[in-house]
Amino acid sequence: MSLLSSIATLMLAVQATPAPPTQPPAAQAPSLEQRMIPQLQAAAQAMRAHQPQAVIDMLVPVIAAYEADHAQETRRIYCGMSPQETLLYLVKAANDKVAAVAVPPGYCTALYLKGYALVDLGRVEEAKAIYERLLLLAPMYAQYQTEYGQLIRLEKDWPHMLAICTKASDVAKIADPAIKTWQQGAALRCQGYALTELHRYDEAEARYRDALALNAKDTIAQHELGYIAQQRVKAKPTAG
Repeated sequence: MSLLSSIATLMLAVQATPAPPTQPPAAQAPSLEQRMIPQLQAAAQAMRAHQPQAVIDMLVPVIAAYEADHAQETRRIYCGMSPQETLLYLVKAANDKVAAVAVPPGYCTALYLKGYALVDLGRVEEAKAIYERLLLLAPMYAQYQTEYGQLIRLEKDWPHMLAICTKASDVAKIADPAIKTWQQGAALRCQGYALTELHRYDEAEARYRDALALNAKDTIAQHELGYIAQQRVKAKPTAG
């Protein structure tokens, strides 16, 4: 669905996790995360092929396996999308005086893919519930903030969308360098859209120009700047 930004960041997150060795040592079986990587990659490929129902079907056993693995966990669970985010989550939990654990990124990746597929199928409320869950599991992973903001866009709650996507920009500062530009650009465009709908055109233009500074070929930002220019012309009083 065009609401959602590229899944390139998702593919990077999957690929960043080491693949299981072809011949694991006899004394050490592959971890759950390693066993799930082929299924996650297959689901991502199905999403790229615009087969959302196939994605959901593929992920049923994957998500069930992760949740069975977490079933007895009493600590607060976070998804460790990067080492820096993991450290911040554990520090936050310590400050909150609660026990916490950071699990590998595959669980959140599976949920994200499912949410993406649900939006493609028009099942927005189900997708929204998944994204709200992701915001708890990985509150400093900017892509999840941005995607949630794009769902709020459907509700036309522009102040809420702006607040979420502003937070996405803040947390994108700590993103892994491999996906940092993607996450920052998506968050800026999300803010720009909300600001445009609020008729705060100067601020919206600034966000889109910041996105273009990150990626001069950002066609979405270019198009939205053109749209704002058109709105300014329409707003001008006619002579006579």
